[in-house]
Amino acid sequence: MGCAKRFPCFVFFVAFFLSTTISYTQTNNENRSGSWLVLHGNNKIHENWSIPIVGILRHHDLFEKYEFAFVRTGVSYKLNESSTFTTGVAFLSAKNYTGSQEFKNATQFWVYEQYTLKSKSKTNIISQRWRLETRWKKSTNDLHINNRVRYRFQYIKPIYKNVHIKSFNELFLNLESPLFNQNRFYIGLGQTLSPSVKIDIGYLKNHFKNDDHDVVRMSLTFKTDFTKKEVAEFVD
Repeated sequence: MGCAKRFPCFVFFVAFFLSTTISYTQTNNENRSGSWLVLHGNNKIHENWSIPIVGILRHHDLFEKYEFAFVRTGVSYKLNESSTFTTGVAFLSAKNYTGSQEFKNATQFWVYEQYTLKSKSKTNIISQRWRLETRWKKSTNDLHINNRVRYRFQYIKPIYKNVHIKSFNELFLNLESPLFNQNRFYIGLGQTLSPSVKIDIGYLKNHFKNDDHDVVRMSLTFKTDFTKKEVAEFVD
């Protein structure tokens, strides 16, 4: 009878297609390919306050050859129904820092501030995010401080019942020379499993000045509300 209603069948087809395509690209191209596993949560603790948390596990090849682990958290304040200000910290542990051979084994500590603006229609969600980051990057030999700004434009459109298409482009610029840091473009499919849980999978192109990285990106997004008795609502 096919997959159960609650089971995201499309994930298997998309994952197979992306894995096959990117593996072929890796075989016929010197550029790197890999995978990202992303966990993104937002935890409401007050009418206007929440605690975001993001975790990323990245592999140099598809689901193998560990590259880095990343965790970010902070505190967000909802300025109004469409805009939010967030500040916080992040930590990254890398075996081979992306886009640079300077930090083959490195750790990073970040402090960041960001502003997010969202607009919704009956069918589409458009969001813009501006972020300022100060990063302390420590390798075996030295400590390097980097300041950069990021701008992300994201578009989400439902295409069938609880399935949607999601795309974003994010530009990274250094506040010192060289100006260009990297650019990330993503397009994929997502599914809403409940009012509190979403998943998506797709293709991410991570472009650097002298390097590219083709990525299968899979993410799980959840919301909790500690102001209610029901912390997270799930549906059958």
